[in-house]
Amino acid sequence: MMNLIKKKGALGIRGHAVLFVFISLMVSVAADSAEGQESYLKLRLDLLKKSYSKLCSEYTNLAQNCSVPVPNCYECPDDKWLLVGDQCLLLETDRNDWLNSSKKCEEMGAHLAILTTTEQHEAVEKEGRMLGGLYTFYWMGLTDIEKEGEWKWVDNSIVKNTHWKVGTSEPDNNQSGGEEGEDCAVVDSYTQSWYDVPCSYLYPRICQVNAKLLK
Repeated sequence: MMNLIKKKGALGIRGHAVLFVFISLMVSVAADSAEGQESYLKLRLDLLKKSYSKLCSEYTNLAQNCSVPVPNCYECPDDKWLLVGDQCLLLETDRNDWLNSSKKCEEMGAHLAILTTTEQHEAVEKEGRMLGGLYTFYWMGLTDIEKEGEWKWVDNSIVKNTHWKVGTSEPDNNQSGGEEGEDCAVVDSYTQSWYDVPCSYLYPRICQVNAKLLK
């Protein structure tokens, strides 16, 4: 098959689809070996990503030649990130306060998540349920620490569409957790609802970074 590829040059969209199916079948056979299911899934995911990138690139070229709107294709830093539109989200399960969580995201070249779309909330819920665990609340990049009641994202933009818990007084700045009140926000990964909590509490976090545009 590889000789055929060399002779014919570019495979095109159909050719890559056939090649992907062929390799997938070979990988499926290998999955029954002692290497186990984990190795199989990782390899299959890598194949899917490569196939997606190639097909997306070829489709973009075809769209340009046909004078139709050209779709944008994106990729995230690695397999741990969730691609949602042109953004990448990463749910990290180690627990820190809000400030240190923000620093940990920045160390990765990212920031605490700015959740502004339904798609982002749905992606967080799906990933949160898959991760499971005792802690379902995750830090996001939302705070009113500068001025009480004026909630801003970490990029200093004002919140427009909110997901505060319906049927409650959230955000209520309850001082039961301390005199500092509740100046930072978490999202419940199981319900997509927001809550204000003390910034000193320890929670997992969601980091966010711009996805890389594939060319």
